[in-house]
Amino acid sequence: MSEQNATDAATTASAAPATKKSYAKARHRWSKEVSTVEFQLDNFESTATVLWRKRNEMVIKKGAKLRREAPLNKDGSVGLDDRWGNMLRQEHADAIEDFETTEDIVLKSVNEVGLFLYFGRANGWLQFFDKDGKSINDWTVVQ
Repeated sequence: MSEQNATDAATTASAAPATKKSYAKARHRWSKEVSTVEFQLDNFESTATVLWRKRNEMVIKKGAKLRREAPLNKDGSVGLDDRWGNMLRQEHADAIEDFETTEDIVLKSVNEVGLFLYFGRANGWLQFFDKDGKSINDWTVVQ
């Protein structure tokens, strides 16, 4: 490396300000405290009680009612949410009878739970509430 290039590189490195990375989307963090809270959903033709039991383990309690039909896209086509939701339902078909869960179902995230119950289409972090009306987002968002 030439002397001029080395000087330019050193100047550039020292001139770069230390900035904190900003996130476009909210970040959420699981905690032991949140693992004891039952969250309710009563929206999108679906009802359920959900527990965020472990970092990557959400439990939909037995008796949840699933949305019967996925809404189509504006152009009438089937969306990715619909296909993903149906795939999750097929994986757990033995625990569903007449659009109601017959046993607890374990999924990996709030998003999967939303896809399974009501085919997504909404921010799941803002759809599940505790008995006091506090959303799962309120419990877990990182400031």
